[in-house]
Amino acid sequence: MPSPWVNTVASGINRWGTVVGLANTIGNYPSHIGYGFTRFPNGTFKTYMAPNASHTEFARRNALGVTVGSYDTHGLVLSGTSLATVDYPGAASTSLSGINYWGSIVGNYFIQPGTFGAFELKNGVFTPISYPGSVDTFAASINDKGVIVGHYHVYQPPYFHGFVLTNGVYKTLDHPAPTTGSTYPTDLNSSGVIVGTYRDSSYVYRGFIYINGIFKDIVVPKFGAASVNGINGYGYVTGTYGSGINSYTAHCQ
Repeated sequence: MPSPWVNTVASGINRWGTVVGLANTIGNYPSHIGYGFTRFPNGTFKTYMAPNASHTEFARRNALGVTVGSYDTHGLVLSGTSLATVDYPGAASTSLSGINYWGSIVGNYFIQPGTFGAFELKNGVFTPISYPGSVDTFAASINDKGVIVGHYHVYQPPYFHGFVLTNGVYKTLDHPAPTTGSTYPTDLNSSGVIVGTYRDSSYVYRGFIYINGIFKDIVVPKFGAASVNGINGYGYVTGTYGSGINSYTAHCQ
């Protein structure tokens, strides 16, 4: 984004090529002060701060233009100028990470130190998401077919694994390259193409796309390693590079 914005962190891209994420005017990401932003296909930007909030962040926007994310300690659903707050029952903080065409939402919550959890919110009902045997689970996105991706944490190395949840069945998804045991799927489209980030054996975070059972790295020319945070149905991806404060879009072929 143009000055005075310093950091632009792209999180998601919908079928129309509209990108959403977080923009900061001061400090490095993550900052305690931030605005949700929307970048439209014509290159124009719009920022948003929830009323009386000190921090707002967008995570995903579906094909109908409904955006989810968080403000301060609350989950956020924004449709036009209408804001709805989502709080997981009993949680100290809630954030929303994904929404599909049908309005099903995934997100994550924090209760107390060491107590995290993930959920799906569908038709007003919260359903916990917890990979069997894991310490905690993080839900990243849900596609229009209801398939969910994210990662889970266990105490034994390798510690962080990706997962795919389809019709109630969990499947681990780990990058096959020599890694530090960290694979983080971030988004998927309705064709089942998954994007995310993994940490290699040199502790460098690298973006990937997983298609037809094959992992491929995504790099930004002249910058190399990059994170991949979102993908739409046409194969356009978005993410960050250069210490995670610069953003890009790209088309995978």
